[in-house]
Amino acid sequence: MKTFFICYLIGMILLTLLMLIPLFKEESVYNRFVGILVMCTNVILILVLIGFVDGRKDMYVDIAISYAILGFISSVIVAKFLGSTGNKKSRGGEKNGN
Repeated sequence: MKTFFICYLIGMILLTLLMLIPLFKEESVYNRFVGILVMCTNVILILVLIGFVDGRKDMYVDIAISYAILGFISSVIVAKFLGSTGNKKSRGGEKNGN
């Protein structure tokens, strides 16, 4: 069973590293933001898998939960910022057009 977790862990690490390629090639801020959120989810899964392989599940699960909470809070802040700047630009364009 430990071999399965090690193989799955290696696969997830490779998948996360492959996610860096489209993350840097994308031009849109929104696509980059979604890519970062996907990588955050992969890192949480990697932390839990490391806990299963290491045999110290409780410590790594606590770290993964705190990382998930910080990731959620930061994503809400960034989404709020991106949403507010997008609305100002669209509102400004409508006011100038009238």
